[in-house]
Amino acid sequence: MSESPRTPAGQWTGTVTHDGEVDDYTVTFQEDGSLVVVTQKSTGTGSWSVTGDGAFTFFLREEFNTDVTQISPTGFRAAYIKIDIEARLEGDAKFTGRGKAVVHGSDDTVIYATDAETDARRVP
Repeated sequence: MSESPRTPAGQWTGTVTHDGEVDDYTVTFQEDGSLVVVTQKSTGTGSWSVTGDGAFTFFLREEFNTDVTQISPTGFRAAYIKIDIEARLEGDAKFTGRGKAVVHGSDDTVIYATDAETDARRVP
């Protein structure tokens, strides 16, 4: 009988580093492949999938909270971010990942893109 691959299913707290900034987040990876993320400035939803033993990818769209004025490094007001991350579980209680964050304005125009790195720990 083959063993099922390890998955990130569950709740995690972590940080994402981009453009010299570090932001905290909480993400819940659901068993059905969906996810929900919450930060101080935004909330988002997306999906995840296992790509190998301990490896997974996730995609999400984060909408900035209405009380947050988020200005991109290019000087435009940001409405939401689309994020794609390739991640790897390190044991059962930690994951790290790298990917891209693409910032969009309220008219869906891409106003900025950057690299992102993340590090998270499972919530017991």
